Amino acid sequence: MTTRRAVLDADVIFSRVLHELMGRLAVGPRLFDLVWSDQLLEEARSALVGQKGIPDTAAAAWVGHMRREFPRGRVDPVAVPDGLDLASLTRDPGDVHVCGLAIAGGAELLFTFDRGYLKEPLRDHGIEVPDLDQFLVTQCQQQPDTFARIIERQADAWSGGRPVAELLAALSRANVPKLAEALAAPLVETGK
Repeated sequence: MTTRRAVLDADVIFSRVLHELMGRLAVGPRLFDLVWSDQLLEEARSALVGQKGIPDTAAAAWVGHMRREFPRGRVDPVAVPDGLDLASLTRDPGDVHVCGLAIAGGAELLFTFDRGYLKEPLRDHGIEVPDLDQFLVTQCQQQPDTFARIIERQADAWSGGRPVAELLAALSRANVPKLAEALAAPLVETGK
């Protein structure tokens, strides 16, 4: 079985806790292979500096994670077939490059919280735009032990080690509250 290719939109990369979790899910259980473009990472870096006030060097390191951990995921969106109207795939002209990345990269999944993407036209190109929270809950239900291990490792690595409950609260704030809730019961029962 081949692993599906996926794009993390800039709004997912913008959340450090979620960006890190998605990276861990791509590396560990190989739920998907991440693809990215220089333009996407520049958009995320710019948002981190402009909206979160993160110093440029820290923002560059943040998005540089994709370059370091997924070097084979780099895609040049100019590989989009001629004549394809990418603007017909989104309501937001600023997201046209993400649609181009997904098509050029052969992505089957586009993870985003942005409601401007047009799901039906993207589906016509083989790209699903799932509800990220529900997608993760479903995967967690299918692989609960794997998810528990990943969350425990992420909590251990997070700022020198923090309680899992703090990580789950951060995930809830990062727009995946159902996942945080699904993980809370088993992890609390084991005393993590």
